[in-house]
Amino acid sequence: MKLTERKIEILREVITRFIGSAEPVSSQCIAESSGFEISPATIRKEMAELEEMGYLSHPHTSAGRIPSDKGYRFFVDNFISSRAASVALQGDSGIAAFKIDAGNDMEMETVLRKSSEQLARLTNYLSMIVAPAIYQSRFKHLEILKFNQGNFLLVLITDTGRVYKRNFVLEGMYHSLDFQSVSNLLNSQLRDKNISEMDYTNIKISEKDSYLIPLIKRIIELIKSCLQETLLYNRIFVSGASTVLNQPDFIDLKKIQSILGIIENEYLLMDMLLNLSDEQDFVIKIGSEIFEEGPDDLSLVASRYRIYEHATGTIGILGPKRMDYYRVVSIINAFVKNLRALFS
Repeated sequence: MKLTERKIEILREVITRFIGSAEPVSSQCIAESSGFEISPATIRKEMAELEEMGYLSHPHTSAGRIPSDKGYRFFVDNFISSRAASVALQGDSGIAAFKIDAGNDMEMETVLRKSSEQLARLTNYLSMIVAPAIYQSRFKHLEILKFNQGNFLLVLITDTGRVYKRNFVLEGMYHSLDFQSVSNLLNSQLRDKNISEMDYTNIKISEKDSYLIPLIKRIIELIKSCLQETLLYNRIFVSGASTVLNQPDFIDLKKIQSILGIIENEYLLMDMLLNLSDEQDFVIKIGSEIFEEGPDDLSLVASRYRIYEHATGTIGILGPKRMDYYRVVSIINAFVKNLRALFS
């Protein structure tokens, strides 16, 4: 059988209606309330053929049909795009008013946490935001704090607002003025340098301050040790778990338990988001495309966001396969745009 234009329009109608109602869609329903100038019998025949082709499925207890994963995939690949979503939803006041609320003194992690909460409220799905990794960051400022018995604390601030702390012990007779001198040297010479490319041999030191070289070398080693914090230290902000479980798609106890296992595993969520392709504006995964082993009742819409031209993070919305893809893509568009404007 061939996927004709009429079949495509009927498939699109079924998916759109199912997204809105969470109820199986019948041929009679389509015939009575749509612009199709064909009989319910003809629509029923087309829907039966779409089911035979794998685009629809037929719950045993219902006279209507629902989309299959193959049907959703066709719908997403052919009808979902950032441009289509922004045009279709330009009158949505909730999305038009979406703006990241941040004060001038607010750290990036606070901004991302608040954004995650706002995204969950707007979508009614699980919202996930992964902060940019340390290796993408640039040096902004450091402080060295001295405690008793030779114990010290290094506080590093990056251009993305991330704050890293390192406790260390240092041998040798250094005075508080020495630490202040090293801080001043590094703050002036390393500012805006990529952390992964820093090298103590590039620090210009006067001859009278050459005794500070071992201290400078030790501090830069501590700064670069932050690069070792890969997946375990990447920050992920997750909001909206309860809203996902309140969806009518998840009334079965086994489904709830399975999805809770996913939601509560932040490392799994982070790994899922960090493995996205850099070449795509949006990634939409449906059902079994998300996890090799796990629930197949979910869909993921995700995108990378960029700040300061060099640091990238990831945003993801996880919800039922019946999620409103148009709306979710539009909301992510607004988030990416506003976050970039905020940090520029």
